[in-house]
Amino acid sequence: MIKNLRNFFKKNYALVLSFLLPIIIMLGYFIFRQMYPFGKSSLLTVDLGQQYIDFFAFFRRTLLHDPSNFFYSFSKALGGGMLGEWAYYLMSPFNLLLLFFPGKTLTAGIMLLTLIKYGCAGMAFGFLLKKTNIQHGIALPLFSTSYALMGWFIANQLNLLWLDAAIFLPLIVYGLLQLLTKGKGKVYILLLGLMLIDNYYMGYMICIFLVLFFWWHEMAHYQNIRTIVKHLWLFILHSIAAVCLAAVVLLPTFFSLLDSKGQYTQESIGFKFEYQPLKILSKLVIGSFNFEQMPSGYPNLFIGSLALIGFLLYFMDGKFKLKERLTALIITIFLILSLCFEPLDLLWHGFQFPVWYPYRFSFIISFWMIYLAARSLTQMHLPQVWKIWLAAFIYGGIIWYVLDNIKKFTFISKQALSLTTLFAVLILLTLGAFSHANTKYLKIMPCLLLLISVIEVSVNAVYSLNNLSYLSQEEYSIPAVALNKNSHALQKYDSSLYRTGQVYSRTKNDGLSNGLNSGSYFSSALEKSIPDFYGMLGNPDGDNYVTYSNGTIISDALLNMKYFITAKNEGEVANKQPLAPLTEKPDLETYKSVLSNKLTRTYRNPNAVSLGYVSDKKLKALPKFYDNPINYQTQWLSDITASSDKVRYFTAVDFNEVVFQNVNQQINLTDATLRRNNLAKDAQVVFKFTPQTNDSYYLTLGSSLDSDNVTFYLNNRQLNQYNTFRHTVIVNVANHAKGSEIVLTAKFKKPSLWLNNFVLYQMNNKLVKKQLAHVKKQQVHITQTSQRSLTGTVNVAAHNQIFASTIPYSEGWHVKINGQRVQPYKIQGTFLGFNLQKGKNRIQLSYWPPYFGIGLLISVFVLLGLLFMSWKRKASFKKSKTK
Repeated sequence: MIKNLRNFFKKNYALVLSFLLPIIIMLGYFIFRQMYPFGKSSLLTVDLGQQYIDFFAFFRRTLLHDPSNFFYSFSKALGGGMLGEWAYYLMSPFNLLLLFFPGKTLTAGIMLLTLIKYGCAGMAFGFLLKKTNIQHGIALPLFSTSYALMGWFIANQLNLLWLDAAIFLPLIVYGLLQLLTKGKGKVYILLLGLMLIDNYYMGYMICIFLVLFFWWHEMAHYQNIRTIVKHLWLFILHSIAAVCLAAVVLLPTFFSLLDSKGQYTQESIGFKFEYQPLKILSKLVIGSFNFEQMPSGYPNLFIGSLALIGFLLYFMDGKFKLKERLTALIITIFLILSLCFEPLDLLWHGFQFPVWYPYRFSFIISFWMIYLAARSLTQMHLPQVWKIWLAAFIYGGIIWYVLDNIKKFTFISKQALSLTTLFAVLILLTLGAFSHANTKYLKIMPCLLLLISVIEVSVNAVYSLNNLSYLSQEEYSIPAVALNKNSHALQKYDSSLYRTGQVYSRTKNDGLSNGLNSGSYFSSALEKSIPDFYGMLGNPDGDNYVTYSNGTIISDALLNMKYFITAKNEGEVANKQPLAPLTEKPDLETYKSVLSNKLTRTYRNPNAVSLGYVSDKKLKALPKFYDNPINYQTQWLSDITASSDKVRYFTAVDFNEVVFQNVNQQINLTDATLRRNNLAKDAQVVFKFTPQTNDSYYLTLGSSLDSDNVTFYLNNRQLNQYNTFRHTVIVNVANHAKGSEIVLTAKFKKPSLWLNNFVLYQMNNKLVKKQLAHVKKQQVHITQTSQRSLTGTVNVAAHNQIFASTIPYSEGWHVKINGQRVQPYKIQGTFLGFNLQKGKNRIQLSYWPPYFGIGLLISVFVLLGLLFMSWKRKASFKKSKTK
């Protein structure tokens, strides 16, 4: 056993080092920064803490407890197909490691996952270099470590779902080389197919690069046109086979994208440079990354001094054919233009500008540069001294340019630029010193270069990651544990299907991670109809998120928000309340407290209507009401019950007193523009009113009244309200407050403030509850449920009635009434509806992802074909061997 291990390590020590070095470097940094489980901090930052970790918790819950979540989940906002989410976020095989990390230890699992991916990226690149005889021995980890710790990997460490692309890329390139040189295509098909299943988005970028790499390879090994045509046919045929292998994921995902990201495809493309191209050079410097670079920075291209110098030397290296180098130069120019010329940038991103994390494909450029550098800097072939001097001159020009413009690059410090210069000089001196050295001394060179390069990429990692702030372990674990307890308690209390609103939260994906149908969600693949609906309803929405934080008694009831979880007040908690409030909810005064623990209390909404109910057919014609949520909710409830158009559930009321402090006075407040009188002094307006009834009071706030422009205070404490919204929202400011003065203060953040849709409303609670009671009498009684099927019954008393639901419409839903299939349709531009018959109706709903069956058949067919070809080849080999 020990002997076998020694032989294995002796034979593969370079690959082992390629795997271990990045892990050791990054583990050392994580321990130094006291990341959990080595301290009180965590790796969670930005989207990793606000989005991905909740998807990982959902991944564990689905695989271990509820597999039906794989196809559909009511935890996705109001409900939605999940196959597209899995394809983008969760199909990485590395995620299986997270199954061993329950609850609050999930952050430790994320650290392990991150480290493993660093190691695998290094090993994959080392494998490519070894198998293609480009590098061997100690020189292998020299380039593989530069690859694993390149600037893109460090900057996107938090985007764990993308890191697999950097691992697969070298392996796919190896598979392509096997196909073109030996005619063996199975490895290429399997690896490219797996990449497309793992993450179709990054896989798409790799496919574009493979076209470029194929062209370069054919020019580098040019024989004749006939050979190129033959290779092109093999390349196209095997690439199509790889896509077909992934059809089980790609086909249904493509059609789900048409309802989500596909709705935001850029329609007009500007033929312009996005910035001055020379600014790209700033990203070749150590530590050229900070938080401001995430939403709208320059491409991350740091690869270390040796790789950059080797890349420059490649184009001067006479051992490569001029045709090869010219082709490489053209490809390089194309790649550089892709980093700054808008049409090419959009091409790489599927014709959509990325929201945050620009130039996501820059890992491909880094791979290209390091790969060419490894080809140039072989152990026994060092460049001539004049070429080293020329490379030094170019590198010096880069450093001089950055220094001369350093005030424009807020993400670069002079100290980091000095360190970049130091490592560049050390690398150049080492290459120069050994260029005429005796052969026996050349063995020392890779070790010395490895030492310098490892230190350099480590310094870059430290400088880059130190620019970010991270959640503490407690900031994640306390609310995560509390939400998990709430979820389990509710499931024991009520096992039926319902939605649960939140008055405190950690993220918009709390429901997804804890099995709560919370109505909030954050995902790049969110169907466009959902944010559109939330925008009309009076809740915050964006292209990729919705937050159910601003409900009224009407919306709570009609959306089946049966329970609400709230954090207890400071006085009810032994120590300081660690849970952050999400919104104001005085309406809880009319709901019943049913569960309580140390930190939270759960209320039951007696008005909650089932997920489906009988409605008048008028609802099919409900128009859109953007920026008028009061009218939308009024019309929604009225159309269900066929009430008169003159019915009023909300009445606009005046404030009793308005006090202007350092602000120009206005008589009519709604849509007025208020200005500071003295720009040097603070400005605020105080609004006072005293409710005359115990009804609910709501305030509407237009999009100009978000946290960028104003801070609101309610009775001398800051108003709990979601910070950003692009449509008018509704804020619940009072309930059961008859005779108590309510004081609302608006403190200016800018010289002026537009009171966009700023109106105070009183609800007629008695009338609303009467109407809701009528709807409840017509609700569907659900008898059997799962995440992708529902069965229920309802009695229809009259003709011209329809089944209305708050289940988002999808082609994947199939409906049967009394055993007969019926055709569903979309109502309210969002939800599932269909016609009903008078009398008793037994309703069956089932969900199956559109085109999943066809995709599965295609994938199975290709997989069987590969297995048959493999079997046939083995049989042929055995037959020839027996002869």
